[in-house]
Amino acid sequence: MGEIVAVYEGGVFRPLGPVALHEKQRVRLNIQPLEECDIGVWLEEVRRLQERIIAEHGHLPDSTPDISADRSR
Repeated sequence: MGEIVAVYEGGVFRPLGPVALHEKQRVRLNIQPLEECDIGVWLEEVRRLQERIIAEHGHLPDSTPDISADRSR
């Protein structure tokens, strides 16, 4: 198995992409923190979030009217 990029949240490592492992399979981790300014990792996480939203809702919602309404308060 190759490299897996993950984020540490709430005491667990959450992969940022698909992982070819079985549930509850034990693994050995070699932790190498990524630079905070690694924009590529951030963009990949955003892309996956967009895909999840599209899968759940069929499209990305347009928040422009909400932003406009909020700014005119």
